[in-house]
Amino acid sequence: MNILITGATGFIGQHLLKSLSQEHEVHVLIRPSTRWEDNFNLKNFIFDDNIGELKEYIIRNQIEGIIHLASLFIAQHQSYQCKDLILSNIFLGTALLEAAKETSVQWFLNTGTYWQNYLHDSTEYDPVNLYAATKQAFIDISKYYTETSDIKFVTLKICDTYGPKDPRRKLMSLFKQYAESGEQLKMSPGEQKINLLYIDDVVNGFITLVNLLCNKTQLKNEYVLSAKKTYSLRELAGIFETVSKKKLNILWGGLPYREREVMTPWQQGNLVPGWKQKTDIHQGIQLFLS
Repeated sequence: MNILITGATGFIGQHLLKSLSQEHEVHVLIRPSTRWEDNFNLKNFIFDDNIGELKEYIIRNQIEGIIHLASLFIAQHQSYQCKDLILSNIFLGTALLEAAKETSVQWFLNTGTYWQNYLHDSTEYDPVNLYAATKQAFIDISKYYTETSDIKFVTLKICDTYGPKDPRRKLMSLFKQYAESGEQLKMSPGEQKINLLYIDDVVNGFITLVNLLCNKTQLKNEYVLSAKKTYSLRELAGIFETVSKKKLNILWGGLPYREREVMTPWQQGNLVPGWKQKTDIHQGIQLFLS
């Protein structure tokens, strides 16, 4: 199948490309400012906001599916970042759907976030931050395109992720950095629970859902990827120390909890059919460190 993917240079995208390109003809959408190193000899389209040219590319290459990974994540935004959040998380996806309408595109796999649901025991939309609000806004916009075309639109909400070669300043990368340097790491009191998946399990979830879409399986509009067990930040630090055999110099309470800190991750939603977590936290940290 001919598949167009956005966000291919991101952490998940880089890992997903390897598996995806083994079974499909993959096309990569990149922005003019993106540094793109093609390790898989893939076709790419440089999108400079010209929706007409994007539609021509989709038609010419008979794109049948779109995986939309690209997004701008900001946990606590500043006022000047509002425009960038909207352009990245709303406009790009809308441009893709506008271009895909009345073409060969059969399905659109969108990436959502657990942070669209602040309350762990509720299915109601309740954004943790503006980033999550923009992700939901795009889903609301997609309703117009699904009502006026035959495109199947599915959102996959994912929890926190980790793995090797992660350029993001995320939890495991911080632990590794400070374990090696011995410097003090200031953190919140650390009682918040975290839902964390190793990158291989995340990629497997995407591939499983892509295969279901390619086979035209009857699907819901939304699925989740979730770890079997959640751990508090303090527990994760302890597990990291055990696996790495290195001590972390953490000042617990050195930082306050963030506004609308998620103390218990969202626990609703339907897992991707046929998908199961294979890598537990101990195995994942070991793989991450090696």
